[in-house]
Amino acid sequence: MATSKYSSTKETSNRSRVSRVLLGPCVDQLRDVLRHHVPPQTFPQVIQRHRHKLPKLTKPQMDLILPRSGHYTGNYSDFDISLLYTLLRNICNIPPPTKGWGKDPDPNDVSLSANIERIRITRNKEYGNPLSSSLSNSDFNDIWSTVKSSVIQIDIFLNNNRTYEKEVEFLKNETMDPEMAKQYDGKLRDQVKEDTETRKMITETTQMFKGENIITCLFLLVTSLDTDS
Repeated sequence: MATSKYSSTKETSNRSRVSRVLLGPCVDQLRDVLRHHVPPQTFPQVIQRHRHKLPKLTKPQMDLILPRSGHYTGNYSDFDISLLYTLLRNICNIPPPTKGWGKDPDPNDVSLSANIERIRITRNKEYGNPLSSSLSNSDFNDIWSTVKSSVIQIDIFLNNNRTYEKEVEFLKNETMDPEMAKQYDGKLRDQVKEDTETRKMITETTQMFKGENIITCLFLLVTSLDTDS
Protein backbone atom coordinates (compact mmCIF):
# COMPACT_ATOMS: atom_id res chain seq x y z
CA MET A 1 0.00 0.00 0.00
CA ALA A 2 1.31 3.45 -0.91
CA THR A 3 2.24 5.75 1.94
CA SER A 4 2.36 9.52 2.21
CA LYS A 5 4.30 11.88 4.41
CA TYR A 6 0.87 13.09 5.54
CA SER A 7 -0.25 9.66 6.76
CA SER A 8 -1.29 9.41 10.39
CA THR A 9 1.50 8.56 12.80
CA LYS A 10 1.76 8.01 16.53
CA GLU A 11 2.77 11.68 16.88
CA THR A 12 -0.16 13.06 14.87
CA SER A 13 -2.50 10.78 16.81
CA ASN A 14 -1.06 12.21 20.02
CA ARG A 15 -2.05 15.69 18.87
CA SER A 16 -5.53 14.49 17.97
CA ARG A 17 -6.04 12.83 21.35
CA VAL A 18 -5.21 16.08 23.11
CA SER A 19 -7.68 17.90 20.86
CA ARG A 20 -10.42 15.40 21.62
CA VAL A 21 -9.91 15.42 25.37
CA LEU A 22 -9.94 19.23 25.50
CA LEU A 23 -13.02 19.59 23.28
CA GLY A 24 -14.81 16.61 24.82
CA PRO A 25 -14.51 15.72 28.52
CA CYS A 26 -12.81 18.97 29.55
CA VAL A 27 -15.47 21.21 28.00
CA ASP A 28 -18.33 19.07 29.30
CA GLN A 29 -16.80 19.09 32.77
CA LEU A 30 -16.47 22.89 32.80
CA ARG A 31 -20.10 23.12 31.69
CA ASP A 32 -21.03 21.04 34.72
CA VAL A 33 -19.03 23.37 36.97
CA LEU A 34 -20.96 26.33 35.57
CA ARG A 35 -24.25 24.47 36.06
CA HIS A 36 -23.23 23.80 39.66
CA HIS A 37 -22.68 27.51 40.36
CA VAL A 38 -25.33 28.95 38.05
CA PRO A 39 -28.24 26.64 37.15
CA PRO A 40 -29.22 27.39 33.52
CA GLN A 41 -32.70 28.60 34.48
CA THR A 42 -31.13 31.37 36.60
CA PHE A 43 -28.51 32.37 34.02
CA PRO A 44 -30.41 35.33 32.46
CA GLN A 45 -30.77 37.02 35.86
CA VAL A 46 -27.22 36.23 36.97
CA ILE A 47 -25.59 37.44 33.75
CA GLN A 48 -27.51 40.72 33.89
CA ARG A 49 -26.42 41.23 37.49
CA HIS A 50 -22.76 40.55 36.72
CA ARG A 51 -22.42 41.82 33.16
CA HIS A 52 -20.36 44.81 34.35
CA LYS A 53 -17.70 42.35 35.54
CA LEU A 54 -17.24 40.75 32.14
CA PRO A 55 -14.32 41.71 29.90
CA LYS A 56 -15.08 42.77 26.34
CA LEU A 57 -16.60 39.70 24.70
CA THR A 58 -16.68 38.85 21.01
CA LYS A 59 -19.88 39.63 19.13
CA PRO A 60 -20.83 35.92 18.82
CA GLN A 61 -20.35 35.51 22.58
CA MET A 62 -22.48 38.58 23.33
CA ASP A 63 -25.20 37.48 20.91
CA LEU A 64 -25.27 34.08 22.61
CA ILE A 65 -25.46 35.06 26.29
CA LEU A 66 -27.04 38.52 25.98
CA PRO A 67 -29.22 38.43 22.85
CA ARG A 68 -30.83 41.71 21.78
CA SER A 69 -34.28 40.17 22.09
CA GLY A 70 -35.30 37.63 24.70
CA HIS A 71 -32.68 35.89 26.81
CA TYR A 72 -30.44 32.84 26.80
CA THR A 73 -32.53 29.66 27.14
CA GLY A 74 -29.97 26.88 26.65
CA ASN A 75 -28.19 24.54 29.04
CA TYR A 76 -24.60 25.65 28.28
CA SER A 77 -24.03 22.88 25.71
CA ASP A 78 -23.18 25.64 23.19
CA PHE A 79 -20.52 27.29 25.41
CA ASP A 80 -16.87 26.63 24.46
CA ILE A 81 -13.79 26.72 26.70
CA SER A 82 -13.18 30.42 26.06
CA LEU A 83 -16.64 31.52 27.15
CA LEU A 84 -16.82 29.02 30.01
CA TYR A 85 -13.52 30.25 31.43
CA THR A 86 -14.68 33.87 31.25
CA LEU A 87 -17.96 33.10 33.02
CA LEU A 88 -16.45 30.82 35.67
CA ARG A 89 -13.85 33.45 36.46
CA ASN A 90 -16.15 36.46 36.55
CA ILE A 91 -19.67 35.51 37.65
CA CYS A 92 -19.35 32.41 39.86
CA ASN A 93 -17.47 33.79 42.87
CA ILE A 94 -14.92 30.98 42.62
CA PRO A 95 -11.87 31.85 44.77
CA PRO A 96 -8.88 32.57 42.50
CA PRO A 97 -5.78 30.37 42.39
CA THR A 98 -3.03 31.22 44.88
CA LYS A 99 -1.11 33.04 42.12
CA GLY A 100 -4.24 34.68 40.70
CA TRP A 101 -6.33 34.17 37.57
CA GLY A 102 -4.59 34.23 34.21
CA LYS A 103 -1.26 32.88 35.51
CA ASP A 104 0.40 29.46 35.61
CA PRO A 105 -0.89 27.94 38.86
CA ASP A 106 1.44 26.87 41.63
CA PRO A 107 2.14 23.12 41.19
CA ASN A 108 0.86 22.49 44.70
CA ASP A 109 -2.40 24.38 44.16
CA VAL A 110 -5.20 21.83 43.70
CA SER A 111 -8.07 24.31 44.02
CA LEU A 112 -10.95 24.32 41.56
CA SER A 113 -9.78 27.58 40.00
CA ALA A 114 -6.20 26.33 39.57
CA ASN A 115 -7.41 23.27 37.68
CA ILE A 116 -9.71 25.37 35.49
CA GLU A 117 -6.69 27.55 34.74
CA ARG A 118 -4.54 24.52 33.85
CA ILE A 119 -7.07 23.34 31.28
CA ARG A 120 -7.26 26.79 29.68
CA ILE A 121 -3.47 27.19 29.62
CA THR A 122 -2.99 23.73 28.12
CA ARG A 123 -5.46 24.57 25.36
CA ASN A 124 -3.69 27.84 24.58
CA LYS A 125 -0.14 26.48 24.73
CA GLU A 126 -0.80 23.46 22.57
CA TYR A 127 -2.81 25.24 19.89
CA GLY A 128 -1.10 28.62 19.77
CA ASN A 129 1.35 27.31 17.17
CA PRO A 130 -0.50 26.79 13.86
CA LEU A 131 2.50 24.99 12.32
CA SER A 132 2.52 22.05 14.72
CA SER A 133 0.47 19.02 13.69
CA SER A 134 2.20 16.39 15.81
CA LEU A 135 3.22 15.81 19.41
CA SER A 136 6.10 13.69 20.68
CA ASN A 137 5.33 10.84 23.05
CA SER A 138 7.14 12.54 25.94
CA ASP A 139 5.28 15.84 25.42
CA PHE A 140 2.01 13.96 25.04
CA ASN A 141 2.53 12.11 28.32
CA ASP A 142 3.31 15.37 30.14
CA ILE A 143 0.21 17.09 28.75
CA TRP A 144 -2.01 14.08 29.41
CA SER A 145 -0.79 13.87 32.99
CA THR A 146 -1.61 17.56 33.56
CA VAL A 147 -5.05 17.29 31.99
CA LYS A 148 -5.93 14.05 33.76
CA SER A 149 -4.90 15.31 37.19
CA SER A 150 -6.97 18.47 36.65
CA VAL A 151 -9.98 16.44 35.53
CA ILE A 152 -9.65 14.17 38.58
CA GLN A 153 -9.66 17.14 40.95
CA ILE A 154 -12.66 18.76 39.25
CA ASP A 155 -14.52 15.43 39.33
CA ILE A 156 -13.95 15.38 43.09
CA PHE A 157 -15.47 18.86 43.34
CA LEU A 158 -18.47 17.75 41.27
CA ASN A 159 -18.82 14.50 43.24
CA ASN A 160 -19.77 12.68 40.03
CA ASN A 161 -18.23 9.21 40.53
CA ARG A 162 -15.20 9.95 38.30
CA THR A 163 -17.37 10.59 35.23
CA TYR A 164 -14.83 12.60 33.25
CA GLU A 165 -11.73 10.80 34.50
CA LYS A 166 -13.17 7.63 32.93
CA GLU A 167 -13.73 9.46 29.63
CA VAL A 168 -10.14 10.73 29.64
CA GLU A 169 -8.89 7.17 30.13
CA PHE A 170 -11.11 5.96 27.28
CA LEU A 171 -9.79 8.58 24.86
CA LYS A 172 -6.17 7.75 25.62
CA ASN A 173 -6.56 4.44 23.77
CA GLU A 174 -9.45 5.17 21.42
CA THR A 175 -8.83 4.75 17.68
CA MET A 176 -8.32 8.11 15.97
CA ASP A 177 -10.25 8.86 12.79
CA PRO A 178 -8.03 11.12 10.59
CA GLU A 179 -10.86 13.28 9.24
CA MET A 180 -12.43 13.76 12.66
CA ALA A 181 -9.00 14.57 14.08
CA LYS A 182 -8.58 17.40 11.57
CA GLN A 183 -11.91 18.87 12.64
CA TYR A 184 -10.95 18.82 16.33
CA ASP A 185 -7.55 20.39 15.65
CA GLY A 186 -9.04 23.12 13.46
CA LYS A 187 -11.74 23.94 15.99
CA LEU A 188 -9.23 24.37 18.81
CA ARG A 189 -6.93 26.54 16.71
CA ASP A 190 -9.87 28.79 15.79
CA GLN A 191 -10.73 29.19 19.48
CA VAL A 192 -7.17 30.14 20.41
CA LYS A 193 -7.04 32.66 17.56
CA GLU A 194 -10.32 34.20 18.76
CA ASP A 195 -8.96 34.43 22.32
CA THR A 196 -5.82 36.17 21.09
CA GLU A 197 -7.84 38.73 19.13
CA THR A 198 -10.10 39.35 22.15
CA ARG A 199 -7.12 39.96 24.46
CA LYS A 200 -5.68 42.40 21.92
CA MET A 201 -9.03 44.24 21.81
CA ILE A 202 -9.14 44.46 25.62
CA THR A 203 -5.58 45.84 25.72
CA GLU A 204 -6.41 48.48 23.11
CA THR A 205 -9.56 49.48 25.03
CA THR A 206 -7.57 49.75 28.27
CA GLN A 207 -5.00 51.98 26.59
CA MET A 208 -7.80 54.12 25.15
CA PHE A 209 -9.19 54.72 28.65
CA LYS A 210 -5.82 55.35 30.29
CA GLY A 211 -5.58 58.79 31.85
CA GLU A 212 -9.20 59.71 31.09
CA ASN A 213 -11.78 60.75 33.69
CA ILE A 214 -14.83 58.57 34.35
CA ILE A 215 -17.22 60.58 32.14
CA THR A 216 -14.87 60.39 29.18
CA CYS A 217 -14.33 56.66 29.77
CA LEU A 218 -18.05 55.98 29.75
CA PHE A 219 -18.48 57.97 26.55
CA LEU A 220 -15.65 56.07 24.86
CA LEU A 221 -17.04 52.74 26.03
CA VAL A 222 -20.53 53.45 24.68
CA THR A 223 -19.04 54.65 21.40
CA SER A 224 -16.99 51.47 21.18
CA LEU A 225 -20.01 49.25 21.81
CA ASP A 226 -22.11 51.13 19.25
CA THR A 227 -19.36 50.67 16.67
CA ASP A 228 -19.30 46.90 17.33
CA SER A 229 -23.07 46.57 16.91
